[in-house]
Amino acid sequence: MRVQSLPAAIRLEDDTLYLDYEAVSSGSGYVAPSVMLEFGARSTGEPASIRDIDCDASGQVDGVEFPKASPRVMHAERTFWEKATAIHVFCLQERLRGDRFARHWHDVVRLDDAGFADKASADRQLANAVAKHKSMFFAEKAADRSPIDYAAAVNGNLVLTPSGEGVRALGEDYARMVDDGLLLGDSEPFEHLIERCTQIQAHANKSDASK
Repeated sequence: MRVQSLPAAIRLEDDTLYLDYEAVSSGSGYVAPSVMLEFGARSTGEPASIRDIDCDASGQVDGVEFPKASPRVMHAERTFWEKATAIHVFCLQERLRGDRFARHWHDVVRLDDAGFADKASADRQLANAVAKHKSMFFAEKAADRSPIDYAAAVNGNLVLTPSGEGVRALGEDYARMVDDGLLLGDSEPFEHLIERCTQIQAHANKSDASK
């Protein structure tokens, strides 16, 4: 099929839809020319509300009007806890779960920049709701084969800073993302990213202790 006069093809695999397109350039090849849309039922998507969305390119091209939308979207506070707990699992397992996994650390820092990390840390009901959901649908084990306790993670024991082999693997993944331009102008040195996550971890754990 063709989308907006551009060559593209759609693939469907279980509950995931892929939109494959012809890339203008390939870079290092780390980023596949494909957009993935997941339609699984393992996320509640709550809390959510209607938000107005503008294209990033809006206002950048003279004479061109880009479409707007008002979808129902999940709140960024939940996104923080979803990503923070995914990071927590990685830190305890010390292994990547696929390419471009370092985006979670980058996203958590950007959420903190926007003030959402503080709001999420203060929302104990939301934190525990995410922990309960993750425990049901994303049961994991740490490197020592012990079960990962999501409830403990969101209640004073969150780990956002990897160690050992995990640091090396994550640093390489982050460098490849930066080299291929995935993070645009927001990318900072890997060491600074980890330092920021250390601070976010300490604040999240302290927020729980104050309740």
